[in-house]
Amino acid sequence: MIEPSSILEMRGITKTYPGVQALERVDFSVQRGEIHALVGENGAGKSTLMKILAGVVGRDDGEIVFDGREINPKTPAEAQGLGISLVHQELSLAPNLTVAENIFVRREPSRLGMINWRELNAKTRALLDEFELSVAPDTPVNRLSLATRQVVEIGKALSVDAKLLALDEPTSSLETNEVEHLFALIRRLAARGLGIVYITHKMDEIFRLADRITVLRDGRFAGARERGETNPDEIIRMMVGRELEHLYPPKASRAGEVVFELRALTARGKFQDVNLHVRRGEILGLAGLIGSGRSEAMMAAVGHIAADAGEVWLDGARARIDSPRDALRHGIVYSPEDRKLQGLFLAQSVQANIIAANLTQCSASGLLRSSVARSLSEGFVRDLAIKTPDLEKPVGALSGGNQQKVLLAKWLATKPRVLVVDEPTRGVDVGSKSEIHHLLRQFTERGGAVMMISSELPEILGMSDRIVVFHEGRVAGELSGGEASEEKIMRLATGA
Repeated sequence: MIEPSSILEMRGITKTYPGVQALERVDFSVQRGEIHALVGENGAGKSTLMKILAGVVGRDDGEIVFDGREINPKTPAEAQGLGISLVHQELSLAPNLTVAENIFVRREPSRLGMINWRELNAKTRALLDEFELSVAPDTPVNRLSLATRQVVEIGKALSVDAKLLALDEPTSSLETNEVEHLFALIRRLAARGLGIVYITHKMDEIFRLADRITVLRDGRFAGARERGETNPDEIIRMMVGRELEHLYPPKASRAGEVVFELRALTARGKFQDVNLHVRRGEILGLAGLIGSGRSEAMMAAVGHIAADAGEVWLDGARARIDSPRDALRHGIVYSPEDRKLQGLFLAQSVQANIIAANLTQCSASGLLRSSVARSLSEGFVRDLAIKTPDLEKPVGALSGGNQQKVLLAKWLATKPRVLVVDEPTRGVDVGSKSEIHHLLRQFTERGGAVMMISSELPEILGMSDRIVVFHEGRVAGELSGGEASEEKIMRLATGA
């Protein structure tokens, strides 16, 4: 008997929330052994579609045929029992438990009512061997690298005899070499006959990995393409419903005088002897592997962490910056990498977040001037095209791209001279990425200076007028925007 090629057929899937049409008659299919990219802007319906498949939420209409029979999973456990596993962007591992305990949580082999540790570790070892992962099963997860945790999360998903694996932004926090290992694992799983759903905003990953691409836009099916029959420009047009003139704006024609400089800045165990500068009207890209010291150096420069030695200079004079408040007074602000944990008050309103770093301007005699706060917030919502029904909407309810724009508005409201942005477009869809890129360039065109930390080499190359590369806590080299390439950056970043 010939096995059907299709492992999944979702037809006419519809889901409505109060006031929001999340999905409207969406069709989606996956073949056995296929890596199928599911793409779209934030809010397009990708996560909702996968949550319906995984039993997290129920559908209002439509049908799901999986492995040859119609299903309607009511819970994640029921979906897993059918062979459907979803790996979320935010990893769900318990850091204080071992690898084995995480993988087989609530399914530990037992004997006489007690966990059979020997069998548990043996089953885990066999699973890890399939992934060519040498970590010991009894290793606590909090001792693992982020990349290894990602593989353990996938191992956990596959331990239930999965036939279909859905991965949501699995490379968002991985280095280039770690991404290569993950891609090799995904290809091996597909070769074994698993259906793979791969959700990402990264065009380069889509066209390196996917066999087929389905695009959602505004909760509707916008089209599907074989990888060899399309190109990034067409996929972007399908995603955003419009032409993006340029994903990256033109580089600066010329830069002004040095406005901000670090001289021999050192923090023992983090970075050492960091020398760099940024000019007015310039975007300085800061590249390097995770842990190379670039973020730590910038955090020390703005007073978030203490430096042991070195100097910070502003406009040709030494400046004393011992705290973020000191930096803010000098017109230097730092927009952190993790917007949800470090940058925004998710339960607070859009307006409360925009004015959070600028309460002095919005208050008098210790009282908030509501009209000033509203006028300021409305201006940024308009100028940055922040999509929100009103200023009182909790910022946690917005899409990732709009959250990132609120975070930038929060710092731009202080009228800074130097803007340090750490991973400004992580987890942001391609349309919002383009808007944020143009926003940063507009800031420099008005005389500001930007220092941009990014792990995405296309972004570093596309945005930077100059690039400083970090390696193991030191500046490994500097490249002009014109001479830089991915190969040159990686050679410096890896110490080659």
